[in-house]
This record gives sequence, C-alpha cells and structure tokens, in this order.
Amino acid sequence: MAHWRKVLPAACALVLACAGVTALTLRSRATREASATLYAMSTVVTSRAWGAHAQEAVDAVTQALAEHEARLSLYEPDSDIARLNAAAGSSPVEIAPETYALLEKGKALSLQNPGEFALTIAPVTLAWGVNSDAPRVVPEDERRQLLALVDDNALVLKDGTAMLTQEGMGVDLGGIAKGAACDVAREVYEDLGVENALLDIGGNVYARGRRPDGTRFRIGFRDPNGNAASAIVVLELEDEVIAVSGGYERYFEVDGVRYSHIFDPATAAPAQSDLASVGVVCEDGATADFYSTALYVGGLENTLEYMERGGTAIALTNDGRLYVSQALRNSFSWAEGGEDAYPLYWVTAKREDAHEAA
Repeated sequence: MAHWRKVLPAACALVLACAGVTALTLRSRATREASATLYAMSTVVTSRAWGAHAQEAVDAVTQALAEHEARLSLYEPDSDIARLNAAAGSSPVEIAPETYALLEKGKALSLQNPGEFALTIAPVTLAWGVNSDAPRVVPEDERRQLLALVDDNALVLKDGTAMLTQEGMGVDLGGIAKGAACDVAREVYEDLGVENALLDIGGNVYARGRRPDGTRFRIGFRDPNGNAASAIVVLELEDEVIAVSGGYERYFEVDGVRYSHIFDPATAAPAQSDLASVGVVCEDGATADFYSTALYVGGLENTLEYMERGGTAIALTNDGRLYVSQALRNSFSWAEGGEDAYPLYWVTAKREDAHEAA
C-alpha cells in the first residue's frame, strides 16, 4: 500500500528576510513596499519589492509567472511543451521565443553534463507519477523501455520551432523552470526600474539589489531532516539566485522506501543521492536551477568537482556533513546551533587540496 505525501514548504531555502510576510499587499510610509503570496508552478511563491513602482512590479511579476507556467507546463494541453510532446516523431512545432531560448539553454547545459540531467525525462516523470494522485513504482523492465526515450540529442531546435524525433518522447522542464522564472522576474524589474526585490519560488530565491536599509538579503539554508521553519546556515546575497534541490520536497513511499520527484536519467528512476540537499548560487536563475538538480543527481563527488571548477554551491550530505564553496565565505554565517551540529568543509576552486576541514 503506497503512502503518498506531497510536501510543499514555503521554500526549501528559508527566506529569513521575509519571515512572517503573508499579507497580499503591504506598504511602508518610509519606503514604498509591496508583497504578494501566491501558488504557482506547484509551489508557494512569495514576491516582495520596494520603490516607486513596487506594487506595479509585484503585479507584473505575478502575471509574468502565470504566462511562464502556461508556456512550459507538462500537463496543460495548450502549452508549448505539451504541444511539442504531442507531436513527437511527426512534425516540428512553433513555440514562443521564450520557450525556444530556454530549450536552447537547457539542451546546451544538459549535453555538457550527460547522465545527470535530461530535458527529455517526461516519459519517466509521467510513468512514475510522483506529482499525481496515483504514483507508482515502475518495474525494471518498463524502466529499460523508458530509457530508450530519454535522449536530449533527439530534441531538434531550428528557426523558432522544436521537434522530438521519436514518437513517445517528451520534454519536462521541471528541473529548470523555477529558476528560469527568476530570470523572467528580473526582466520585469529591469523594465520598471525596480532595484530592490526578493522573489522566492519554492526554493529558488532571487535577491535583487539590497534591502531598504542597505544590508544584503539574508537567505537561510536548512537541513531537510530538521524543522522546515529553521535554518542551519545563512547566506547574504545581492543580485544573485540560489536554487536548492533535494529529494524531500515531493515524494511518495512504498514499503518504507521513499521515491522522490527528481529522476536519474541514467536509471529512469528517482535519484538515489548521497546528498540531502544542494544549493547553487549564480546570477542566472535557469543555470542555478539546472545545476542544483544535476548535482543532486550526480551526488557529492560531482558536486565537489563543480565547486573545484569554480562553481558556487553549498551541499549537505545525508550523514550531516556540510560542504561550502570558498567563494561564499564572506556571505556565510551559522544560524544558531548550526556550528555545533554540522562538520563544515570549505571547498576551494582549482586546488588539489580543495576540501579542508573548517
């Protein structure tokens, strides 16, 4: 008998700077301020902005996220992605320029990281049904058949159209879409001249500029095995996105075994990672989301290699060890009690002795 549990925390990275903000619209006498809380892309979204166009920006971001989801949804029959999947093996499909650009970026990143991420994972996603009301454990013989449908080289992009060359194939952008939504919001803020904003999309957090008091935004990174409302580490960010991935967000259980929503394209099954969670920090939201997903699938060794190549990340292993890129040292601080509970290892880029115990 399957025990189904869908966990939708306000964020897998706790936004300490916005703790307690639940009102749909807020305004400050000193600095014009607006905020909104909504449900989109299967998660809770919180949006906050400051300045003369704060309310306009919050409203515009809400609308832009709705349009973003409508283009990329795997489940809405009129979305670009659903139409692309329906035409697999038959003909190219004209898609929105925004969808085309994201597919181009996602395919390039995927082909650079084979075995850790696949845009064409949709047949696997749908077969397991982790996001549905009837998830199931897919047997091994069926998984072998599904693997034949996972091949990002079969996604052909040309002149504003997309095509999957084999019938039965399908694209699922769930591993990159939330981060890309942060990039959509960035464009809105830029168009409206909003220099200070904070957007949290289910663990993908975009910190634009600084808080009105001039300090950087403080973003919490938590242990998914602990209290969802507490953090073990706080990172100060400015004009950056942090994307956090872990197998604890959405999953189901059968006979005491947990099956998460993050799939390993090499096995056509939920990833069996030695990481509890991993966060990636960079200016581009889609890239941050891609790597947080790929590194979770690839595990600790791949994550350390990413850090040593210069990638900025924070990773918590299943046995409670914390690895952090040296580049985050000046923005890193422990939350209360964290330093006593988690061994910390700084990872330095481009050095053979890169992981030294703190």
